[in-house]
Amino acid sequence: MKKLIIAKNIGFCFGVKRAVETSEKLLEKIPSLDTVGDIVHNPLVMEKLKSKNLNVCNSIKEIKGKYFLIRTHGLSRKEIEELKNRKIKIFDMTCPFVKKIHYLVENLNKKGYHIIIIGNKNHPEVLGIKGYGEKINIIEKEKDIFYCKKNKMEKIAIIGQTTLNFSFFLRFIEIILKKIKAKEVLIYNTICKVTEEREEEGKEISKKVECVLTLGGKESSNTKKLFEICKKICENTFYIEKISDLSKINFKKFKSIGIISGTSTPNFFIKEVIEYLKKI
Repeated sequence: MKKLIIAKNIGFCFGVKRAVETSEKLLEKIPSLDTVGDIVHNPLVMEKLKSKNLNVCNSIKEIKGKYFLIRTHGLSRKEIEELKNRKIKIFDMTCPFVKKIHYLVENLNKKGYHIIIIGNKNHPEVLGIKGYGEKINIIEKEKDIFYCKKNKMEKIAIIGQTTLNFSFFLRFIEIILKKIKAKEVLIYNTICKVTEEREEEGKEISKKVECVLTLGGKESSNTKKLFEICKKICENTFYIEKISDLSKINFKKFKSIGIISGTSTPNFFIKEVIEYLKKI
């Protein structure tokens, strides 16, 4: 008898669930809906929404419709103002955790702090956050600290991308504090609690099974981190974006299998994977 362990914290998080459900309801009432970038980093979800006339644009300049949805990752203040000036109806689905960071950065900016964001330079969430302050540096790699040192900083505030691994966040804080001298330093733990919980549960499951299936889109930052964490514990950890990925794995040699997912993985896909495993 093979053992299957399914994570308790699995499927959409609150922010993603709200954004997807709102998009679906809106698309039932209006002819089309525009957004900049994918609402969530999951190809299965996006294919479904696009089939219902969700238009994904690369920038707000490409928007031609009357209705616009701000995705979970958020949008800069300047871009939102431009949309308002164009009389476009906005539905703001920014994740509540990300929204809090926007207010935090605005407040710190008013108080004259130089803000350091630890995260992916090209991630839409980080780019959106950057749009709420003036003196901002993004640190993705250790070499990026060099550019911070060039600026004279008396007061700095350090925050992180919500989907960061907490250990990674702490490691970079330590490096920053050693290399940048400032009179005042504020550190804010802005990592999403849901992300932390999933990582901890992923670690525990990885210790108990011979194989771990990490379900989620390849562009999902939190799913990538989850996969990397579990891979270090369980060598047979696989990244599953679509059902066909399962056919590449020889499940016969595993007596126990664990299933975990990122926050943008739909329940219908999780159920599909479980049914596939039951059949074999």
